[in-house]
Amino acid sequence: MIFHILLNQMTTLFLSLNLLTTLSFDSEIESYLYGGSPEEMFFQVTGNNKTLALRPRTEGRFSNLLVITKNRKYYFDLKYSLPNPHQFIEVKDGVMNHALTKKMRTADFEILEGDNSILFMNLKTVEVDVNGVKVKHQEYFSKGVPIIREGRRILN
Repeated sequence: MIFHILLNQMTTLFLSLNLLTTLSFDSEIESYLYGGSPEEMFFQVTGNNKTLALRPRTEGRFSNLLVITKNRKYYFDLKYSLPNPHQFIEVKDGVMNHALTKKMRTADFEILEGDNSILFMNLKTVEVDVNGVKVKHQEYFSKGVPIIREGRRILN
């Protein structure tokens, strides 16, 4: 799976106790910082210094993760998900696209997709929470990452 991550956006990453998750970057990892305790999570940077392997050691709520590569910083919100964890993730830099096609439409929202980003369009008059961002009308988000609207995973 490929995550095209827009600059300074928090990305939710779903993890499971019985599955190792890897984040592979285009440039070398200089450092990473986990906001929780070492007892909660296993981390290891692989030999090529471009992949970070992680796996929770316990169930429950986790903190966030900051990964610093030679070119950029990436922010992850780590969550536990037994039925739908992520496994092999290629992390690419996202760009706000203007050539978009319709991905999904409901009575409440529409999602348009480009090569490196998506556009979430709120069709209601009240703002909604999407990936921790209050969306009144429309907002760009990273492509490939989970889209969570009002606490419910609606895409990826």
